[in-house]
Amino acid sequence: MTALPGEELGAAWRAALADHRVVPLDAAGCACPSQAVLDATVAHLRREAQVGGYAAEAEVAPVLERVRARLGELVGLDAAAVVLAPNATVAFTTLLAAWPLPGSARVATLASEYESNRLALHALAERHQIELVALPTDDAGRLCLDGVEDCLRRGVDLVTFPVVASQRGVVQPAADAVALAHRHGVRILLDVAQAAGHVPLAYMGADGYVGTARKWLRGPRGSGWLAAAPAVAAELTPEYPSLPGVGADGVQRLTGGEAAVAARVGLAVALDELAAAGVDAVSGRIAALGATARAALDGVGGWRAQEPIDEPSGIVTLAHPTLDPVRTAAALLEAGIATTAIPRSRAPADLVDPVLRVSLHAYCEPADLERLEFSLRR
Repeated sequence: MTALPGEELGAAWRAALADHRVVPLDAAGCACPSQAVLDATVAHLRREAQVGGYAAEAEVAPVLERVRARLGELVGLDAAAVVLAPNATVAFTTLLAAWPLPGSARVATLASEYESNRLALHALAERHQIELVALPTDDAGRLCLDGVEDCLRRGVDLVTFPVVASQRGVVQPAADAVALAHRHGVRILLDVAQAAGHVPLAYMGADGYVGTARKWLRGPRGSGWLAAAPAVAAELTPEYPSLPGVGADGVQRLTGGEAAVAARVGLAVALDELAAAGVDAVSGRIAALGATARAALDGVGGWRAQEPIDEPSGIVTLAHPTLDPVRTAAALLEAGIATTAIPRSRAPADLVDPVLRVSLHAYCEPADLERLEFSLRR
């Protein structure tokens, strides 16, 4: 395989991983943290044991503010626009429930929407007589912008979709969709759980974002976040107000209470590492790894890549006419290779059959793909 961009970055991040025993090809599930992230997380847990959780949290208030600032930078907003949440699903349901929607609103979504989000959308629709509208896509699952504009002309009050889906490694033309929506006076809420730290987002200009820490941001599990542009934040109405949000301004009214603070401390270190490397450098290496993986794996052992070869994404989904992705992922893990099997239930409106997902971060190496290719041929 030819040399890939960001070799020094990849080598440095690989050397700094907290564990090296498994080939790490599951960034879209839980990316591998650095030893520094693990150390910071454990150190905070130990501090909680010493002085109690609330005192320990007060001590790291500047660290948590840095987390909000770093997350805001990723999406072109400031720290005041960001609220930390337990996970991306809670972030989505919290922001969606507070969103300023008129009566009998129409909300446009993609078939590739994560099923937890889709369930929340359907529940909202049932409670408030909201109509859900399907956004048009091409055969690859990519938004058809002409169709989106037609949809907007017919009247839509909110557009929401994942920039990169969990089960499909296609990067949506989100910035173009945002520009179209704003031209028609419609707001957009983007799910960036699979996009933050994976593809550049700061230029998107969306009205709201939801994300998680455990995927491409390389933070611990148990931490998510939401963000809202000032114009939207001023109109949010918390469905279930929480004591920490009482008296706050804008989106901070959505602040919750109890949290895994140690995970947020670890996320602070991971975000510092991403900022030091540069989002563009990281995303460029990820895109090159994804293209390399599709070219190498398509057709191996009967597995076929489901995305265009040059898709600028580190998610590669593989389908097989007879083999079960669940059993294959389990066998690969026994062989020391971490991947994920995506069941149809993850996105039943989008997936016909389950797929095997290979997801590569900047710390991955061509040798990882060679090992995977060897295992899939067996």
